[in-house]
Amino acid sequence: MSTKDLSRLMIVTGDDTFTMELLKNRYLEQIKLVRSEFILETYDSLTETLSSFIGRMMTASLFQEIRVFCIFHAQSFSESELGELDKALDYEIPDVYLFIAAQIEKRSSAEAKILKKLQLKKRAAAALVTVQDCSKPYDNKLAEWITKQAPGMFNRQIERDAAQLLAELVEFDLLYSELQKIDINLPAGARIDKKIVEEITGATRTLTVFELAAALGQKDLPRALNVLDSLFSCGFSAPFAISAIFRHFWSLFKIKNFLEKNPALLKQYNAGGFGESSPQSKAAFEIGRACNLLTENDAKKVYPVIIKPGVINQSQKFTGAGLRRILGLLQQFDVEVKTGKTESSPRTLQMLCYRIARVCEYGESVSPP
Repeated sequence: MSTKDLSRLMIVTGDDTFTMELLKNRYLEQIKLVRSEFILETYDSLTETLSSFIGRMMTASLFQEIRVFCIFHAQSFSESELGELDKALDYEIPDVYLFIAAQIEKRSSAEAKILKKLQLKKRAAAALVTVQDCSKPYDNKLAEWITKQAPGMFNRQIERDAAQLLAELVEFDLLYSELQKIDINLPAGARIDKKIVEEITGATRTLTVFELAAALGQKDLPRALNVLDSLFSCGFSAPFAISAIFRHFWSLFKIKNFLEKNPALLKQYNAGGFGESSPQSKAAFEIGRACNLLTENDAKKVYPVIIKPGVINQSQKFTGAGLRRILGLLQQFDVEVKTGKTESSPRTLQMLCYRIARVCEYGESVSPP
């Protein structure tokens, strides 16, 4: 890259602060590589006004230094401040580079204001100006996002199934730290595969009661017992766990009853598809609304609430009578623990998990073989 190809202005917007930070660091590295050392100036509203900061930026350097000016919270600027900044952006100042970050949610009023006042669409088409959207990916796009970002972050590829597992195991804000741990444990240039994700992230991550409920909903008893062991190893509240499991199976019960009366929706859901307009997503939204899992404004939550956890498929693994029996078992166990009749020990919780996973196979009387 030469000086004539280096952007004099970079503007990043969105709620993915990690990628924004990554782009800032890359931008500074490019400037250093092409123009050598520079002076970094960061705007601090506690010590100066925006007018003063812009004034320093537009005033020629006495010693002709290369200067980089950074603004990190443009979303907090008033209309007049954005207007003042917009006017300053029209000037190409020799040996001055500017990085602006606005932390805003996609399709919000704040985004609309920034787009309009800083004329981002117009500036995106201008020479030597970079405008980048850094919005967090939707849950169903997270694995794809990880696959694209890993090479730039750590100079290594990540396999699709490894990215999918990582997306399921880790919250978005913790992804970078988990990838750092994985990177440290791999030789240079090695691909990130599913095995290393399981060894590094899967082995050290604290499991949750919601994963216990999901494992029981899948009738995956070995998985449920593994989660239970993890919970007891780091402090455990039986009433909280029973509450989470009850809410999960109550949702399965409502879904089961609704779909028995509306089999066409189940058929539509099973047809699959991808995206918010797919037959599956539309069916899942209707099912979620009917069962009070979603509101009419929650169309974007269909994937994380209904599709990703697989609650519709889980509801079909049980009979209606079986789900009623499980809810009764949970209610009875909760009362016995709170009244002291039953101890919330690993043994009693293991027995409860066994009874839930096997209730439909053995009917009302469920006991271990």
